[in-house]
Amino acid sequence: MWISLVMLPVVGALIGWGTNWLAVKLLFRPCTPVKIPGLPVTIQGVIPKRRYELARSVGEVVARDILSIDDLLGYIRSDDFADRMARSAGAAIYDAIINRTSSLIPQSLKKFIAEMLLEMTADQMPLMIKHFLNEISEDAKEEIDIAQMIEDKLNTFPLEELERVVFRVAAKEIKHITVLGGILGFIIGLCQVGILFLVR
Repeated sequence: MWISLVMLPVVGALIGWGTNWLAVKLLFRPCTPVKIPGLPVTIQGVIPKRRYELARSVGEVVARDILSIDDLLGYIRSDDFADRMARSAGAAIYDAIINRTSSLIPQSLKKFIAEMLLEMTADQMPLMIKHFLNEISEDAKEEIDIAQMIEDKLNTFPLEELERVVFRVAAKEIKHITVLGGILGFIIGLCQVGILFLVR
C-alpha cells in the first residue's frame, strides 16, 4: 500500500517531465510526415508542417513593424550615413594615391594630390551620395520586398540547423519547462494520494 502511495507522485513526476520534453521535441520532430499504419493520421512537427506559413508571417511582421523599406531608406538617406560613406571613399582614394601610384611620382606631389582630392571628397561627395540615394529610393521601394526576402531565407534555412539554434538559445527555458512538468506531475500524484486517503 505504502509503495503504491509513494509511486503515485514519482510516476506523476516522470509522466509530467516526459510529456513536456516530448511536447518540446514535437515542435520540430518528425521533420517529414510519418503516416500511422491503419489510421488516416499523419504526424509531423509543428514547425516543419507550418514552416511556409510561419515564414510568410514572420516576413510580414518584420517588414511591417520592425524594419520596413521606409525605415531602411530613411537610414541610408541620413546625413550621418552619407558623411560616413564620403569619409570611407576619401580614405580609399587617399590610400590609392599614396600607396598604389607609381614610385616615379614624388611623394610630396602624391601627398598634395591626395589631400586635395580628400578635401574635395569631404566637401562634395555627401551631397552627391544623398542625391544618388534620393534618386534610387523610389525604385528601391518597388524592387525591394523585405517581407519576401525574409520569407525566402527562412524557407531555405535547414530545419535541423533551426532546431539546434532554438535549443541552444532557449536551453534554460526548455529545461524549466520540462522540470515544471515534472513538478506538476508530482503535485498531481500527491493530490491522488490525498484523494485515496480521503476515500478510505
